Amino acid sequence: MTNATRRRKALGMSSIAVAILLSACTTLLSACTTTENGKVMEANLNLTLMQAQAKVIEYMTDTITVLSPGAYLTRYSELNQKVTLDPGGTVPCNDSNLSKDTSVDYGVTYFLTSTETADIPGFGDPIRNLWTERGWKFRTYDSAGDSTSTETILPDGYRMVLEEYARGASLTGSSPCFPRPDASDRPNAPVQIDQP
Repeated sequence: MTNATRRRKALGMSSIAVAILLSACTTLLSACTTTENGKVMEANLNLTLMQAQAKVIEYMTDTITVLSPGAYLTRYSELNQKVTLDPGGTVPCNDSNLSKDTSVDYGVTYFLTSTETADIPGFGDPIRNLWTERGWKFRTYDSAGDSTSTETILPDGYRMVLEEYARGASLTGSSPCFPRPDASDRPNAPVQIDQP
């Protein structure tokens, strides 16, 4: 058997394994999410939108405790203080399953800011140090434009992304997957999160 044949067989077997995994993860209300260890887990059928939002806000609040006094998170646009970012929302965990029965995750983005504007460029290192102290693995990569993103996936499936760019920084938090909430159940994240 040639090396090319072995590679094709191995590729075929891995494709079958991926197909089985995807099939298992797209059954009713059980889309998958990945933990920090690369482990695939099914949607949390007991998690609600309000609980997911509360936990995301809790993790984000905890993250800014390591920043200099006066740091806070805001949904107000840095370009126009009359405009706020979305109060968070849900998206399907499986893009190929958009039915009403699919599971979703909740995510929200805030600008990181401070009463001392000069502090903002120094936000990244304390946040990465906190995540390291907690044992949360992260990866840093260049994003579109002149920004750098640092992403961590927590052991419980929650995720945060710190984006640093020339004019400032933002922090996005998202939850593991959970059953799609009723259409009338709208998230309403606070406009500002202060340090505790």
